[in-house]
Amino acid sequence: MVLPSSPTGPQQVAPLSVSVDLARASVRVAGELDRDSAHHLLDAVSVLTTGPAPRWQVDTSGVTFCDVGGVRALSSAHALAVASGRSLRLVRTSRPVDRLVQLLGHDRVFPARGSADGPRCDVVRAPASRRQAAPSAWARHVRCGTTRSV
Repeated sequence: MVLPSSPTGPQQVAPLSVSVDLARASVRVAGELDRDSAHHLLDAVSVLTTGPAPRWQVDTSGVTFCDVGGVRALSSAHALAVASGRSLRLVRTSRPVDRLVQLLGHDRVFPARGSADGPRCDVVRAPASRRQAAPSAWARHVRCGTTRSV
């Protein structure tokens, strides 16, 4: 997408690609996930409420940039899953998403709602071969709503 020309020339906007696989209850996000594009993620996740699947997946491995608006959208997606009696799992997360979630704190991004046996959010890291050296804490699975790692 190209925005109208400015005094310095046309401005390029990095695209965001969001795809929904209703049969697998999964959403894949690629590109720049920021405050201007985050609503597309929420729209895609809300489509999952029309299906019967009890567990949803969001793949953010293709996210090249993420700001607080993008993380807020992920948190809202988690809240929607919980409100719908479902669980949400982030699979194959990207470094930009990981970094912000780590800085903000998993418990703040994906707050506990309900019991430990109820709906939750799992965060699963990409394989180590796809990451640069990362702290060992990033290699853990995180279950939202609990205080332990698996």
